[in-house]
Amino acid sequence: MSSVSQSPVSLDQSLSAGTPGAVRDAGGGCRDTPPLHGAVETLLSRIKNWSFRSDHLLHLSVPVPRTNPFRWLQGAPAGERSLWQNREGDESIAGVGIAVELSAQDSAAYPDLLRRAHDILDGQATAFIGGFSFAGLPGRDDWEGFPAARFVLPAIELRRQAGQYRLGVNLLAGSRRDFMTRKTRLIAALCRLRQTVTDDPSRASVHITRRVDHMDFDTCSRHIGNILTHISQGPIRKVVLARRVDLQLNEPLPAFLTLERWHRSNQGSFCFAIENGERLFMGCPPERLFSRSGHHVFTESLAGTVRRGATAQEDASLEHMLLQDPKLIHEHELVTRYVREQIAPWITRIEGPAQVGIFKQDRIQHRYLPIHATLRDGVRDDQLLAALHPTPAVCGFPRGEARDLINRQETAHRGWYSGVIGMICPQRSEFAVAIRSTLLHRNQALCYSGVGIVEGSDPEEEWNELEAKIESFLAVLES
Repeated sequence: MSSVSQSPVSLDQSLSAGTPGAVRDAGGGCRDTPPLHGAVETLLSRIKNWSFRSDHLLHLSVPVPRTNPFRWLQGAPAGERSLWQNREGDESIAGVGIAVELSAQDSAAYPDLLRRAHDILDGQATAFIGGFSFAGLPGRDDWEGFPAARFVLPAIELRRQAGQYRLGVNLLAGSRRDFMTRKTRLIAALCRLRQTVTDDPSRASVHITRRVDHMDFDTCSRHIGNILTHISQGPIRKVVLARRVDLQLNEPLPAFLTLERWHRSNQGSFCFAIENGERLFMGCPPERLFSRSGHHVFTESLAGTVRRGATAQEDASLEHMLLQDPKLIHEHELVTRYVREQIAPWITRIEGPAQVGIFKQDRIQHRYLPIHATLRDGVRDDQLLAALHPTPAVCGFPRGEARDLINRQETAHRGWYSGVIGMICPQRSEFAVAIRSTLLHRNQALCYSGVGIVEGSDPEEEWNELEAKIESFLAVLES
């Protein structure tokens, strides 16, 4: 049975248990650390006058000076932090605590979840942050506690848009008693709000003590051989093989400081973090699933991969190969054809450049083709999600047959890796494919990478690509 659950407000208990950074003064205000002091005081004075409105979202935000969202989150209590930053780098939302949590236990409940999120927002200038699993099922093993889908509306948010920063709060209650409880907790959380402004502290003490590869080269070669056999027999034309590497660390990572460095080395990528208790899923994915604004949808075809060159000359040579190699062209064309066919029922017009571009990251580069389409009236996010996810770039083609083979062959549970991550705003939403990501749990980092297998794939080249795709995160840890 499908269901969407909505959890009550949940601020980490440490928010109301004496977290250092601010203290209440005799007048009931709060002495906070600049530069957020004025904003916090303004929010407090106005929140105190809020009145109960059943199931109506109360939202308020005020301008603040430029504030680093990564370091702000690193200084916040752990357990309920969240972050989303778009690929252009001009919009981000960082959240502390949870005003509303929506979850679904299977993909059949996605439409209700997305509809409920839009109903709650009701035009307010805030956003849900969350995502969907790869397989449309709840997580197990290391992904325990992650449902098939989960979106959170932060209790306290730091938002950046068009160069402007705002500190905001959200509150939703179904009864007068709940309203008073949540209002009290929100005030306590604001009074203890603090901003981390120091540079990367004690970073050098974190290092890898053990590495466990869930798939070695020989096993990878056997899997690729099996996939190629299926491809030669039809109808499968592409299957994405995923690999997991477990890193044991001497101590827990400062997650958001690490994410900041990771994103800095992958400019032009999305950036996200979703914390669920002791587990935190974060990454810097390059690929947009879709971005919808009104009647316009932006998506893309991104596939075919080679490494970056050590010199400008070598990099240009590899880029030429990326554009000319028949195997890479074929792999990218499968994705392009798939995206266009999948969105065709939902659009009235489609546009896109004729020439393929190159999307470069620090260690690898991809073939890239943006696609812009005009939607038919009434098309919803869940319809676009069902049409596009999972893409051939993370699953294969045809989708059903490729997914069945993945389920039979892969031993490591993907969870939310190669799922979807993004944000939902009024009249707008944006989702990325959750690759180039890692799951943190205490002293452990689970790293994932995937590679597309098509006719002509060479096991050694594919193995090197799998390794290259996690090198950027390894480099952050080892720097």
